[in-house]
Amino acid sequence: MQQTEKHKLNLIESSDTFSPAPLNENTQKIEDALSAETVRRIAADAALDSRVTALEVHKVAVGTYTGNGVADGQEINLGFAPSIVFVQDRYTGAVIATKARPYYGSLIVLTENGFRAANDLIGNRGMNGGGGIYTYCAIA
Repeated sequence: MQQTEKHKLNLIESSDTFSPAPLNENTQKIEDALSAETVRRIAADAALDSRVTALEVHKVAVGTYTGNGVADGQEINLGFAPSIVFVQDRYTGAVIATKARPYYGSLIVLTENGFRAANDLIGNRGMNGGGGIYTYCAIA
């Protein structure tokens, strides 16, 4: 009796006398292969679940806001208290505030729900200039 090359399943030829043994052998080989694949998939799913759980603990928000020009700033609500915030615009450059240094001057101040973006008092500069587009990345 011949067998397939890759999976070694029995090939029943027209000259073979009928016997259920080769069919049962094929069935058992398929069953064993499917069982092994099921075990591999369960392990892979468990590994993925643990990675997703680890990532869910860390919150990240990326977006933009438009400055309103108010000197004492505007609140950017993220829905969580960030540990670090990066803010950048075309003119001022990048500003970073962290838990260890919760404000940058008074331009970026971390809050319980996000951060406050403000201007300096000289010339409407900072992180809240009227009409300015600011990009931020915040990480809890």
